[in-house]
Amino acid sequence: MPSLTIGKLAKQTDVTIETIRHYQRLGLLSEPDKPESGYRYYPTDAITRIRFIKRAQQAGFPLKEIAALL
Repeated sequence: MPSLTIGKLAKQTDVTIETIRHYQRLGLLSEPDKPESGYRYYPTDAITRIRFIKRAQQAGFPLKEIAALL
């Protein structure tokens, strides 16, 4: 399965890198293991998850409720 760096994931989902890290801290998005190369690679299905989170926020759901939905 192809994978993305955090920068490419942010660009694909039109959010900032810090937003992705915030979602990880809240448990909305899992943080991949850090290999010896030093770059974490996110699966492409993370795009779908972040887009879902953003759509739910636009619909008025707070992040706590979105976490419950996920």
